[in-house]
Amino acid sequence: MKKRSLLSALIFSVVMLALAACNFSVGTNKDLKTGLSTYYNGFRVEEVFLANSAKQHLASNKVPLDSTFLIVANGVENYTLKDGKAYPGCEITITDKTKKIVGHIDDAMADVSVNGLEPALAKVLSARITLHQPFLSGETYHVATRFFDKQNEKNKITGDIDIALQ
Repeated sequence: MKKRSLLSALIFSVVMLALAACNFSVGTNKDLKTGLSTYYNGFRVEEVFLANSAKQHLASNKVPLDSTFLIVANGVENYTLKDGKAYPGCEITITDKTKKIVGHIDDAMADVSVNGLEPALAKVLSARITLHQPFLSGETYHVATRFFDKQNEKNKITGDIDIALQ
């Protein structure tokens, strides 16, 4: 009986050590002030937040027409590196209240990461968005972002928020 519990404890310890050695992360978060919902898988991330153009946290989802806002992911790690470089991407989709797509960019970081980035430079990712006419003040638009690792499609950070244009 004593051998069986020792064996169980040893197996448990080995499994826990193996899990601790993995560089894998999954999580969700909801900012109750802005309504930004985030989900991450594969990447490790410290925080994701809605910000103004100076990267200062916003306290609500109300944004003036023609102003720039960002969805920022801070502390991003666990890229699959190629030749020591990280290759981040950023997809942005904007829909109106009828769920019609009114704006879409497949990869807003295509030019920036074409040759890869040093991992330290890829720790902060941001989707920069400015809504001009024909977007309408007083309307709400859904903004969906997806930060991804071009070397590992499983690594992603998604953000969803309804933006109330003022």
